[in-house]
Amino acid sequence: MTPAPSPSEQPQTLASQANAWVVRLTSGTATVEDARALREWCERSPEHAAAYREAASLWKQAGKLAQAPCRTHRQPARLWLGGALAACLVLGLAGAMQLGALPDGRAWLSDHHTALAERREVQLPDGSRVELDARTRLDLDFSAGQRRIRLQGGAAIFHVQHDAQRPFVVSAEGGTVTALGTVFEVRQQSDGIRVTCSEGVVAVRQEGFEQQLLHAGEQLHYDAQGTGTAAKVDSEQELAWRRGLLVFKNRPLQELVDELNRYRSGRILIADAEAARLPVSGVFHLARPDEALLHIEQSLGLAATHLPAGVTLLR
Repeated sequence: MTPAPSPSEQPQTLASQANAWVVRLTSGTATVEDARALREWCERSPEHAAAYREAASLWKQAGKLAQAPCRTHRQPARLWLGGALAACLVLGLAGAMQLGALPDGRAWLSDHHTALAERREVQLPDGSRVELDARTRLDLDFSAGQRRIRLQGGAAIFHVQHDAQRPFVVSAEGGTVTALGTVFEVRQQSDGIRVTCSEGVVAVRQEGFEQQLLHAGEQLHYDAQGTGTAAKVDSEQELAWRRGLLVFKNRPLQELVDELNRYRSGRILIADAEAARLPVSGVFHLARPDEALLHIEQSLGLAATHLPAGVTLLR
């Protein structure tokens, strides 16, 4: 059987080709080779890159519409079964992406992203800079009147170029962080969002809760329950991942595992909530995550069980 031509080989308009790339990347069968081919296709011209951004934007809007409430009605059992099987397939693919077995199509549909164990710096249209930690996804919405960034996953440090006419706002999990001329990090964790201010001041706001100002050397956490109080921290240690290090001092094991999962293929899971809260201290090299795993076993008395598909269970 003759293989189907790649999107770049099909005699279509740029928009059609871009749509074909989006379909391929969200099919669940995308490969690393597909990612390289897409990058080459986008680099052919600014028009190619713009066509792909437009197709990706339309795909994301369609995803939001699919999540909107709709009128319920009785459906034939065959359709219900098909939907259930499709849901199981989606969950299975999502799990495979989390484990690193498949490339994450969501990343390729973001404006900027990093892969497993990748760190990268990005120059924004306004002259600001962003340092992306591993497995990070960002979407931009810059216009004449605003500068908005959505952190879809991972962590990033923002070096903001001052512009009094256009506020610089980062949104993540129901909250916003507004820069007031500053350097700050926004990090997605398993239990919410952590904001660390390295220079200047940021305003952290959640709908229904009082806004808090965060000054240099301060950090706070927020989740669906509200915004915590600011705490003094050593921002150099908190942001040491830029130098390939993790510096922990009596922090929960779950936080360390979250960070290691950005740099280690497969997935580390903790068997119970009590173990996840155990305090961990140490300096760990992100290039050698298995050393950190061994430290966890020895210092906390936990056993690591290695399961198929790269899963490691700590208990």
